[in-house]
Amino acid sequence: MAMSLLFVVTVASVPVSSITTETPTTITVNTEKVLSVTNPTYASFNIDSSYNRGFFHINFSNPNLQAATASLHPSTLRFGGGGNDYLHYGPPGHECNNTNDWDDYGCLNATHWNNFYNMVTMGGAKMLFGVSFDMVTACNQMEQYKWDSSNFELMADYMIKSNQPIWGFELGNEVNNRQTKCNLSATQQADAFETFMTVLEKKYPDTSTRPLVIGPDTGYLNPKTWLPGVLKVVGPKLHAVTHHVYPGVDAKNFNQASVLDRVLDDISWYVPIIEQFAPQAQIWAGEDGPTGGGEDGTCGTHSACGTYATVMWYADDMALRAKHGFSQYQRQDLAGGRYGLLGMDHDNEALLIPDEPLRIQADFWVNFLWKRVMGNQVLNQTITSSFNGTMRAYTHCGLPSSPFPATTKSSKSNADSSVTAVIINLDTVAHTAAIDSATTSTQWTLTPATDAAGASALLNGKALPVQFADGKPINQVPVDGVVVKQGDVMAIPALSVTFVVAQGISHLPSECSVSV
Repeated sequence: MAMSLLFVVTVASVPVSSITTETPTTITVNTEKVLSVTNPTYASFNIDSSYNRGFFHINFSNPNLQAATASLHPSTLRFGGGGNDYLHYGPPGHECNNTNDWDDYGCLNATHWNNFYNMVTMGGAKMLFGVSFDMVTACNQMEQYKWDSSNFELMADYMIKSNQPIWGFELGNEVNNRQTKCNLSATQQADAFETFMTVLEKKYPDTSTRPLVIGPDTGYLNPKTWLPGVLKVVGPKLHAVTHHVYPGVDAKNFNQASVLDRVLDDISWYVPIIEQFAPQAQIWAGEDGPTGGGEDGTCGTHSACGTYATVMWYADDMALRAKHGFSQYQRQDLAGGRYGLLGMDHDNEALLIPDEPLRIQADFWVNFLWKRVMGNQVLNQTITSSFNGTMRAYTHCGLPSSPFPATTKSSKSNADSSVTAVIINLDTVAHTAAIDSATTSTQWTLTPATDAAGASALLNGKALPVQFADGKPINQVPVDGVVVKQGDVMAIPALSVTFVVAQGISHLPSECSVSV
């Protein structure tokens, strides 16, 4: 017999005592079965090697960068983006030189690579390495281009000799976006993948330790035809398939439901293609940011980069994709782009001083709280509302993936009988919410410290840390949760993201009691 939980969300302006006749928004959660499952590392992030993202100007031995990475454990750090297709690898004995031209090569030497690798692994993250497609040569040779594995093989030999395990590899970043300018085809990328996989079999003969292969990292230009062209050749050999999306969130549209729902168009064709050509593969959002152009300091007209305005999009995008079967979400970027989770001096994104502090952008806290509140078992729900999508909610169950879960007054960790939820209020007025059937609900709510154009967030009305400066990770949620007893209502402020643990729920699927 199907069971359901009823979340009653009544919309009104504060104070709560003035609420009398408003029609509630109801969220009915189906507890008969789990809809889908996310990876423990679901809320993850990328670093791009582009010059204009500052990769070659970042001191990766900086303890504050390592502390920030550790604060978001567990995670997968994807070393990938446009710059990775312009890399040459320069391990000892094969040194190379850097240039400052976007359409020319960058050199990944052993010192910089080792510092970067150590930052990632000491921060507890898995390394997903984006291998260069050698876009300079590809665009010179066009339809005659065949990917040459020799430079990658030098790097792989160095990794193996240095005892640097790699969790996974990708090959090429948004190669389809070059099909017009450089006359490249999906067949060329598929052939490159086949060559690449042969190299991996040779370099890593033990299948138990061989890195996984992810791809093909399509971008905006004709992905509906490009993706099947690659997957029909190599799809069965891929661990996961990825696609990149930048929906264009700015300071004027950041709280429009239609903007947040733009992802549904991509999901409508992307998921069926994977199910057809790579049914065993995980579905990934491999590179997602609020808007493109994060390297020039503007992020487009009416920029929302580095402000609170992207908080609601980020929480909603992760939740919406999880509901539609995505296993992994890679945010662009951890640091380097103007839309990153961390901020640094914007002089070519330099982080040169060994112990220079790092700003904590408001979006950082979405990732941080997701790992400490949200379970990885995704439940389905229906929402009945008269508010045109401005109140949005998503529900999960099970234990959160962080070793430091958000604590509640009644338990030191999320109970097996709990439902975890993220509730997003796009309105500029406050609402309230009540979770039926829960013995207690505990909430952590992000709101702007000043307004949506500001850089900082509050949590339950209290100030959050604004920088990493002492080299120490942030493990525990810095602010106590607000406890709401059965029959009471939760305050849902304007322009907010609320993470909730609702305890005492019965009749949940058996998977909900399984720890990740």
